[in-house]
Amino acid sequence: MLSTDTILQTDIKNKGFAILHSTFKQNGWHLIKNEMNWITYTKSGDETSYFDIKIPQNKIIVSVPIKNSTHQFVTPFNSYYAASEFIEQKLLDYIN
Repeated sequence: MLSTDTILQTDIKNKGFAILHSTFKQNGWHLIKNEMNWITYTKSGDETSYFDIKIPQNKIIVSVPIKNSTHQFVTPFNSYYAASEFIEQKLLDYIN
């Protein structure tokens, strides 16, 4: 678990996804879009696969790559927690 100090020192602008950001970094993914309302991760050498998080008013729209496909799966969430849990699971599924 990340400490509050560590979360505040991360380079991601939207601190609601700081723990998820750490998981991406540990698995070799990097930020290509780092805004308060739009975050995108990709992996060097595989820039066509990406995890996209958009935060318009009152919801979080998540887009995750479908393994062995050029398509993305898109779904909305009402909370940072639910979105983070979903993204983390999809990341682990994607890399394994």
